[in-house]
Amino acid sequence: MVNQRRARTGTAKAARRAHILEQARQLLSTARYPALTLTDIAARVGLTKAALFAYFSSKEALFLELYELLLGHWLDTLEKHLQLGGTHTPRSLATLVTSVCEEHPDLLRLIPLLAGLLEHNISVDRAAQHKRWLAERLQTVTPLLEQRLPGLPVGGGLRLLTYTQALIAGLQPMSEPAPAVREAFATHGLDLMHVDLSTALQDSLEALYQGLSAPQAPTDA
Repeated sequence: MVNQRRARTGTAKAARRAHILEQARQLLSTARYPALTLTDIAARVGLTKAALFAYFSSKEALFLELYELLLGHWLDTLEKHLQLGGTHTPRSLATLVTSVCEEHPDLLRLIPLLAGLLEHNISVDRAAQHKRWLAERLQTVTPLLEQRLPGLPVGGGLRLLTYTQALIAGLQPMSEPAPAVREAFATHGLDLMHVDLSTALQDSLEALYQGLSAPQAPTDA
């Protein structure tokens, strides 16, 4: 039933926006993104679909903002660990990043959608705003990574996070296969082909971080 009163003050509008994002997050934890509609989300928060457009111009814009919110939390957690000091090996950093990922499963479901879906059907201004936000947000964590992983060159922190996201984007969907594939794994003795995300991510990140921090051989003049 649609029963929400109109949010009139700035504080009320911000609270309504946060509520919409939270309900979208909860829906995403139980349904696949393609199956979710703005009508579903509007009903969940007690708004009409038309009223929801006052807050988000499209489904992609809504979930892009949710991605930014969740990624911000993920980066906060990673920074907190890195600020403790000391240095990491590729293995220990991979273990840390995998652990942080396990604490943010909703973000992991959004990462595979970013380039192919969430960055579509948004305006140029929104796209620029998103990329500026990301660039600013990474200014603190990338130098920390370069300090904590010996051998990682200046600028390597950005590459490390970019490639980490790419690995998650590939591995996460494989860890949550379609129902028919999941049943095939279970009933045809194919369980070994089912990807366990934590194990696969740990292994992949360790290999990635080892490569990124390895000394570079001199090139011939």
